[in-house]
Amino acid sequence: MRKKAVHLSYNSNVMASLHVSPVILMLEHDDDDRFITSKVFEENQYRAQLEFVHDGDRLFAYLGDCRQNRRPYPSLILINLHTTPQDGRMILKQLKEDLHYKHIPVVILSGSYDPVLARECYMLGASSFIQKPSLLSETNEKINSFFRYWFKTVELS
Repeated sequence: MRKKAVHLSYNSNVMASLHVSPVILMLEHDDDDRFITSKVFEENQYRAQLEFVHDGDRLFAYLGDCRQNRRPYPSLILINLHTTPQDGRMILKQLKEDLHYKHIPVVILSGSYDPVLARECYMLGASSFIQKPSLLSETNEKINSFFRYWFKTVELS
């Protein structure tokens, strides 16, 4: 017996409404860095939703809420290495040890470059280690490069 081929057609408006912008969850305790990052995202009209948390407890509460309410996890997590009260490495370690969160790429941000710290972050499971730029023009360029890589080059889940 021969099976008939089934052809499905999708309404492009329905498909477009199903597309959800990726969420970037950023742990950043510095108000100025949060403001600058949001401004660059706003000015460049990136197709990503940027969410901020101030500390590790709020980061894990955000992720726990996603899990509990069956909402999608963020596509990417950015962590300031020198966050307080918990150091970014400790938060990274906790994320990568948790089966629910270890699949989420984590990018570590640092105000300075220290190859020993960078290596330690990679060993703990960081996907990238980025030195924060000191000039606003460099910030825009670095965020553009970051966005191109994470949202145009690689495939995120």
